[in-house]
Amino acid sequence: MDTRTREKPERTFDLVLKVECPVSENEDPVLLWKFPEDFSDQDILSMVPKFCFPFAIERVTQTQVGQHFTFVLTDIDSKQRFGFCRLTSGGKICLCILSYLPWFEVYYKLLNTLADYLVKEQENDLNDMLKSLYNHPVPDAHTPVSLSLNEQLFISSEHMLKIEPSPLLHSYFITPDVTGLPTIPESRNLTEYFVAVDVNNMLQIYASMLHERRIIFTSRKLSTVRTLIYSIYI
Repeated sequence: MDTRTREKPERTFDLVLKVECPVSENEDPVLLWKFPEDFSDQDILSMVPKFCFPFAIERVTQTQVGQHFTFVLTDIDSKQRFGFCRLTSGGKICLCILSYLPWFEVYYKLLNTLADYLVKEQENDLNDMLKSLYNHPVPDAHTPVSLSLNEQLFISSEHMLKIEPSPLLHSYFITPDVTGLPTIPESRNLTEYFVAVDVNNMLQIYASMLHERRIIFTSRKLSTVRTLIYSIYI
């Protein structure tokens, strides 16, 4: 049976973007920053920012800050590439990670770390962490992964100033098994789905799927819509 998930992607992620919300509906979002800098697929660079703000821009509020959501692109081989996003700066800035790996929890935590670095203006640490993960071979399921940065250790004395590199543990996660069924509470998508939807509506959704009906989810929170869609998808 064919799968829409790429089995052996070359990297843990392909691209990270920092995108600014457009000032009006007639304008496109502004690409502020990208990693890696030499990423040259112009189709992706022009398309992905438009998916970073899937809502009416005049409705941007402070409550949207920190919200996570995901979109999916389908490549020429019919394989799904996920865009993991986080809204920051009053909903005006979106951080996006593009990857073939459906590692929801891993990338949401990574986005939180990136947002924290941007707030503290620690762009060098941000770049070092991304380089560490970008160059890291794609690990097997259930593999512990540690990302470390090189922090400068200053040792001073009366006659000398010595600078030595020392490893700094930055981030740690265990590679998820995307071939297994999701569990509660480990799967945020499934956990939030059971919190937001009662049993009767679950049955109606399931029956509608069996009858191949079109289903529309609405919510005041973008993250809730994302949760419902991916919970029934998996």
